[in-house]
Amino acid sequence: KAVGTIGPISIAMNSDPLQLYYSGIISGKGCSHDLDHGVLVVGYGKASQRSGETKFRRVKNSWGKIWGENGYFRIKRDANNLCGIADDPTYPVL
Repeated sequence: KAVGTIGPISIAMNSDPLQLYYSGIISGKGCSHDLDHGVLVVGYGKASQRSGETKFRRVKNSWGKIWGENGYFRIKRDANNLCGIADDPTYPVL
């Protein structure tokens, strides 16, 4: 919810699920809390999937527009600190 009130949030996360990411919503398989990559959470939303509606965070990566979904990826929201994304968030205080 901070993204909606503060703006983009810089986070650290485990990059293992990003290595072969092409599209879709990362759900946590093969993801640890070993933080080794910095990314920027820029938004959130919901998507209809076979298993029902899934809430996600929209995240900008630093690997260029040819990677992922035009340089972005989606990761499941409300998923118990998936990939350690809630361990080390940062945002500006003015």
